[in-house]
Amino acid sequence: MQISIAVLGLVALMSPSLSALAAPGKPLPWDGRGNDLVEAMLDDKYNTDILTQRNGASNGYPADYVTIQADGRSPAYNGDSGVINIGVDSGSIYGTDKSARRSELVQTVTANPTGTTFFRASIMKDNAFKYSLGWKVIFPESNLFDIHVDGTTDMPKIMFLTNGTEKAHWTSRIKVDTWYNFGIGVLPSKSGGGTKIELYTSTGNEDLVLNVTAEVKTAVPTSYEMHYGLFTQTKSKTGPLMTTKQEVMAFNGVSVDNEVVTAATVVVPEDAGSATSSER
Repeated sequence: MQISIAVLGLVALMSPSLSALAAPGKPLPWDGRGNDLVEAMLDDKYNTDILTQRNGASNGYPADYVTIQADGRSPAYNGDSGVINIGVDSGSIYGTDKSARRSELVQTVTANPTGTTFFRASIMKDNAFKYSLGWKVIFPESNLFDIHVDGTTDMPKIMFLTNGTEKAHWTSRIKVDTWYNFGIGVLPSKSGGGTKIELYTSTGNEDLVLNVTAEVKTAVPTSYEMHYGLFTQTKSKTGPLMTTKQEVMAFNGVSVDNEVVTAATVVVPEDAGSATSSER
C-alpha cells in the first residue's frame, strides 16, 4: 500500500507559493456556490490556473477535471443546490511539479479584520477511494487551517489541522454518499496578537454546530487565497502512483462570510458574487 505523505506531511512538502494566482481579494460576503455556475464559465467565480497550466504548458481544459450539477443537492444547503465535482488523475500536474497531483478551484478573498471571517463548504465522496492517498481538500495557501481526507486505510477519515502542524484537532470517519458540512471561523485572539480558529461541523441537512476551537500565534491574515479541490504529494520525484482513472470529490455550499452563519437554509445576499438574493 502506498502511504501518501500528503495526509500530514503535505504541510512540509507543499509546492512553492501559488501567490502568483492571487488577484486582489474579493470582498465579503463571497459566493462560490455551484448552482449558478457552469463548466465553461468557472472563471466567473474562481481562478482556474491550476487546471489550465498542466505539465509545463497552458493548454489544460478545466472541463476535463470539473463537472457541475446545478441541482445535484436537494434540499439546497447553505443556499446551494449545485454540486461541483472535482477530479484528479495521473496527468493532474500543475506546472512542472511532478511530486504532486492536484485539481483545485482558487479564489482570494478579503478578511474581516476585527470580527470573524467564516468559511463554509460541504464535501461528499460518492464511491470508495480508488487510491491509497491522503488529500488536502479545503485550505488557504497559508495553511492556517486544513481539511484533510485520509484515504490510506480501509476506514477513511477526515481531519482538521491548523497552522501547518501535524496534530489533528478533530477527526471523523468519512462514509460514501454522506455530506460533511464545515464552517471555519477565523478571528483575532482575545489574548492579543494571535488567531482563534473555530471548527463547526454537521452531516446531511443539519445546521452547523461548534465542534473544536484552537488558537495559534499567527496574526490574523488580511486576505486568504482559498483552495477547494484535491491535492496530494509525495517525496518521490515522480509523484503519487495514479492512473488515468480520476479520484473525484464533490463540493457544495462554498462561501465566505464576515460573520458566523450556521443555518442549513440561508438567504444569499445580492452582493455575494453573482448570486441573486433568495432563500435556499
